[in-house]
Amino acid sequence: MLTDLKNADVKELSEVYDSENRDSFISLYLDMDSLDNKFVERRKNSCKSVLEEDKELLENFENTMQLIEQYLNKSGREKGQQGLAMFASNIHDFFRVFKLGMPVENLLVVDTSPYIRPLARLVDEYEAFGLVLLDSQRAKIYVVSSGKVGYKKKKATDIINKHKKGGMSQARFQRLRKGAIKHFLKDVAEDMEKLFSQDEVVKIIIAGSGNAKIMFKNILPPNIKSKIVDVIDMDFDEAEDRLVSKAEEIVLGNEKATSERNVSRLRAEILRNGLAVHGLKETMEAVINGQIELLLVSKGYKIRGWICEKCQVVDSGVKDRCPYCCSRTSGVDVIEEIIEFAERTDTKIEFVGDNLTLAELGGVGGLLRFNLSIS
Repeated sequence: MLTDLKNADVKELSEVYDSENRDSFISLYLDMDSLDNKFVERRKNSCKSVLEEDKELLENFENTMQLIEQYLNKSGREKGQQGLAMFASNIHDFFRVFKLGMPVENLLVVDTSPYIRPLARLVDEYEAFGLVLLDSQRAKIYVVSSGKVGYKKKKATDIINKHKKGGMSQARFQRLRKGAIKHFLKDVAEDMEKLFSQDEVVKIIIAGSGNAKIMFKNILPPNIKSKIVDVIDMDFDEAEDRLVSKAEEIVLGNEKATSERNVSRLRAEILRNGLAVHGLKETMEAVINGQIELLLVSKGYKIRGWICEKCQVVDSGVKDRCPYCCSRTSGVDVIEEIIEFAERTDTKIEFVGDNLTLAELGGVGGLLRFNLSIS
């Protein structure tokens, strides 16, 4: 069964690490659409050659890889599956698998903790959105989450469309019909609100023909209406694939526009010496202190650094020993560590693509919840 990936999944992984700074966790990402059968073997041999000097780590690596390969050999591909993410450590008796409806890049990483950056990026890029298709007497409600289309509910009601001569006036008939349509749309709205709340929907698209979609939008409460990103004309009997594809295109455009607005907010806050930080050092300190509300990271941005898992100290550059406790350190991607700290402190993370402003600000920055500095 495909995983409905949530922020909670990534947060759980972010809290897992080897307290002795040993490279004891294997993170494996596989692209199922263009599976390279030799990729895992190549990476396995490369890692083994590096770990040969440490018998304990080598033994853990080989035992962990055996668990991973056993799973890969016996587990088939699910319908709609595009990616696979696995996190394992034999020493820590740890094994997590995510069958993904989204594509991922092939990666095999050995580190002191699960490598969560690709997973965090997927959560950001594939936020659950809701889709409501309706006319004056029919409705379909969908939730699109983690690359999966969930057909949640279909509703229909019998509303008289033609006025027969005699019996009642045209005006009364129209009042009754309008009231019946409004009652139906309110019923749809109640179902939609319950379903979207369960699936943590953050964006909504309304589709349909005629005036029903406008009437529907107008009766929604403000907290739901604020999540609507577009209202589009679409025939009720339109093919589902085309409908969902159009909705995904709209959500993707909205996400890009939101990223640009957030970078502009970051820039404005920096200029007025407001609630914002940027650059590696300031951003890392603010994340560790739990100050950041929204972390902005340039896609693909990496910085070589080190971590002491005992002290939870991270910095760029190279150090064999922690300057605070003298424990052995491990080499890391500092941006990955910032992301892990952000997950642990319930910080929203946004990955920003091709933005010159963020790149000039150091590739990473954050909008703050509060400021700890004292003037």
